[in-house]
Amino acid sequence: MERIKILHIITHLGIGGAQDNTLLTVKGHSRDRFEVHLATGQDYTDWEEKGRAYADEFFRFPDLCRSANPKADILALNQLTDFLKKNQYHIVHTHSAKAGTLGRIAARRAKVPIIIHTFHSFGWQVACVANTRSLQAQISNAKKLFYMKVERYVAAFSDALITVSELNRQEAISINLAATEKFTTIYSGIDLERFKVNVNRVEKCASLGLDPNQVIVGTVGRLSVQKAPLDFIAAAKTVLQQKPNVQFIMIGDGPQAAEVRQAIANEPRIKLFGYRDDIPEILSLLNVFALSSHWEGLGRALTEAMLMKVPVAATAVDGVPELVTHQKSGLLSPPGQPARLAENIIWLLDNPEETQKMRKCAIERVIPAFDAKRMVEQIEILYERLLVEKGFITPTPYHLNNSQAV
Repeated sequence: MERIKILHIITHLGIGGAQDNTLLTVKGHSRDRFEVHLATGQDYTDWEEKGRAYADEFFRFPDLCRSANPKADILALNQLTDFLKKNQYHIVHTHSAKAGTLGRIAARRAKVPIIIHTFHSFGWQVACVANTRSLQAQISNAKKLFYMKVERYVAAFSDALITVSELNRQEAISINLAATEKFTTIYSGIDLERFKVNVNRVEKCASLGLDPNQVIVGTVGRLSVQKAPLDFIAAAKTVLQQKPNVQFIMIGDGPQAAEVRQAIANEPRIKLFGYRDDIPEILSLLNVFALSSHWEGLGRALTEAMLMKVPVAATAVDGVPELVTHQKSGLLSPPGQPARLAENIIWLLDNPEETQKMRKCAIERVIPAFDAKRMVEQIEILYERLLVEKGFITPTPYHLNNSQAV
């Protein structure tokens, strides 16, 4: 039987959860049943080598950019439309806001039979940054409403919409983004094999300039408004007032890097390491993982920390409470309140017996629900259900048995 031809489109391949999710999906697809192509822009290319290695064919569209640029957007839309008409894909699966918008419009114009989009987060999300201040300081109400109208427009001709958490799905339905039956929750999977590491703590700490005999609290994430790295630093400084021997580390880079460096310039106990490829090894050193985000689809770095049995203190935003049950598999605090985050970090450090119970609950929550193999399997079941509905494949007992699997 002719293989089904799929194109995944994502805005860029910079380091991030949406990109990791997409690359693992592209890599994991069954090549017996699918021919898998990947297209991206060129804003960030950190993981482009992976994209080229994982996909059967790789394409870059220079005008597909993350920022709003009407001229470039029109060029990218026309280029994508012509490309899709020429290549005759059975399925176009988009990821991230810009690629999700332009990719789905182009797919509609090119008469692609099946159009799917994954929400790794919502572009219009508004979360509290402080008691009376919100992200409306950065994203106006008018802009938020515009994003939602655009999303409703492209959702109307999407055959399926994937959310990475059930809470995200419920939110999308509550704001009438699209018909309920279009939504499917598929957790963002992790390559579990990558996190089977055996690390010499003394040697690894020495390579990072850390004291192996002292507590280490860390975070992993892009240095951006979404991840609220300045809140993490504020929480760290609060903890250090009570526990001066704790070491704090931050893994990541991004638009707020200069502000972060300035905020920790006079505090040697808080270290910034930029992007790293050895995340599993670093997570194995941590006594606590802290997430200070203002919004998240689910929290990929948080999932990885839980997989590594690191006690977690996180902000209760979007899909995070679906992953972390407060006082069972971790501790939650409101976003924009670093003092509360600090309290939870201190509690985890002061209560090792209770923390040990949380470690066990955390890994039980992650495995097997967040296995990348399970994620890809559920995505492929969704593909094949739609292919049967569109008449591209004849249903078999396998398809009938799995028709309600996602």
